[in-house]
Amino acid sequence: MQAAVRWALYILGIEILFLVALQTNQVGVVPPLAASFVLLAANPQGVFARPKTVLLAYVLVGHLGLLNSVFWGNNLFCLFVMTLLAVALLATVPCIHPPAIAILFQLSKAPAPFQTYLIMVALVGGMLGFHFAAQWFHAQVFPESRPNPLPLAEPNQSGFSTIFSAIKNG
Repeated sequence: MQAAVRWALYILGIEILFLVALQTNQVGVVPPLAASFVLLAANPQGVFARPKTVLLAYVLVGHLGLLNSVFWGNNLFCLFVMTLLAVALLATVPCIHPPAIAILFQLSKAPAPFQTYLIMVALVGGMLGFHFAAQWFHAQVFPESRPNPLPLAEPNQSGFSTIFSAIKNG
């Protein structure tokens, strides 16, 4: 039941994303962002689904896409070089998020790449906001699925009492 609720929330997020992209005539950015939603829903605690990783990967690859569109053109060789550079950059920074690479190709086909980039960043921000809201809602509906925080120390002993008892016994 918990997984069904989580998937239903993220499917709703994909639908909202699609409707916003449809209104802004940026439907081309939906496939990579929908793939990011699937990664966030499938394993919210995973390496590819960390919010910092998702945001940083889209921003870095988006900058490379703008650089390619403005300075080098959109021929096949330039896209190949930019793809290699994007993969190397994401591996170096450690913010690997595979769907972000597709933005490079979407920006190369866009008639106004800077506008597409700005809308993409806004949609990624909205997607991450939706992710945090879905996680909060899921924790409210299923409180038993929350991880229990580990206590820092035993409740009846202070740090000094354990040190003194170790010295006394030892």
